Amino acid sequence: MKKKIFSCKRIFIIFVLVLMYAIISCNDSKENTPHKGENKTLESQVTVEWDSTVIDIFYTSGQGNFFMKGSTITFADHYYAKIYNYDVRTKEMISSHFGLGNGPNELLSFFYATPVKNDTSVFIIDNNINVSLYGNHYQVEKKGIINFHWPGGDRYSGEYESSKIYNFMLKTDFGANIYRKGKEFIIPLEPIIPYACENGLITREHYEKSHIFGLLDINTMEVNKVFGHYSPYYLEKSLPHYNAFSYIFENDIFYVNFPVDSLIYVYKYPDELLYSFGFECQDIVREYTASNTVKDDNYKDFQHCGMNTEILHFPEEGLFFRTYVKNMETLDWGMQIYNCTTHDLLADINVPKLFKLLGYYDSYFYGVGIVPTETDDNTFVTFYKIKISL
Repeated sequence: MKKKIFSCKRIFIIFVLVLMYAIISCNDSKENTPHKGENKTLESQVTVEWDSTVIDIFYTSGQGNFFMKGSTITFADHYYAKIYNYDVRTKEMISSHFGLGNGPNELLSFFYATPVKNDTSVFIIDNNINVSLYGNHYQVEKKGIINFHWPGGDRYSGEYESSKIYNFMLKTDFGANIYRKGKEFIIPLEPIIPYACENGLITREHYEKSHIFGLLDINTMEVNKVFGHYSPYYLEKSLPHYNAFSYIFENDIFYVNFPVDSLIYVYKYPDELLYSFGFECQDIVREYTASNTVKDDNYKDFQHCGMNTEILHFPEEGLFFRTYVKNMETLDWGMQIYNCTTHDLLADINVPKLFKLLGYYDSYFYGVGIVPTETDDNTFVTFYKIKISL
């Protein structure tokens, strides 16, 4: 009898030791990642001056996304498949292009348009993963469907190193950036759960193996390579409803930030983790509900939780930004300003609701309210001109 009691105690001790080792191992990669920068919000002298202009865009559907290239702010109208360009200084419309149709320079309705960040091209992507590519002359240069080689149906594949289980990242409200790398384009990906996870159950292994980027050959429209990784945050808490992310790619360096994680991760291409930086956003609500499936009601988190929305880098001005929504119920939004060399947090400020930072031109930063205000007769959008002094 004594031997049996001893054996039970011994097994229990071994179990505890194994559990402790697992917990340590789980946190090891995150803890061993160097963290750069200091929180200097109390000592910095950052001042931010705002000016706003409201314009009527009644001639649009009001459904679309904004982006900025040089001195031009563009509204990509999803419904009418048109591109409207505005002068960043006067906010007057200077040109419009394309339209709904099947002609050579016409487009089908789409859900997102984004400039290639290190190129003069612009990607337009519709709900069926059709890509249209145009340049400065506003002529469609390429049309095609991205070929991921999907297995079809809801067939489980689990081939994480293949494009077969991925799709273009569809949650694009805060920026699905595209970059050229050689003759290919870097695109953001999200796993298709029925293809990736057996019986649709999401495990820790899913986040360990999943990739978040793909290389698209624009000539063949095939995704030839997948790479990049989820934040270690997802290894500790499964949040498949928050699988979108914002990223920047410059000189073979990736900056990646997920909506649920206070850290911004810096990688060397393709996926060598170098370090992290960043501090928790002010007054943000992060009461996320963990889940091992997407077939549940955890989308209710979007009704009250906050999340990071987008990161932007302006190296010539020495600044790095992260925007975020503090609370989806109140729609209070904020923006962090970092020194892009030291990664010190210089300021964490309140910004207008539904704010998107667009770009920089001639000593000013520019932004927009991403959802226009509609009345029976008019559709209004607010543009912001911002002066930041250090």
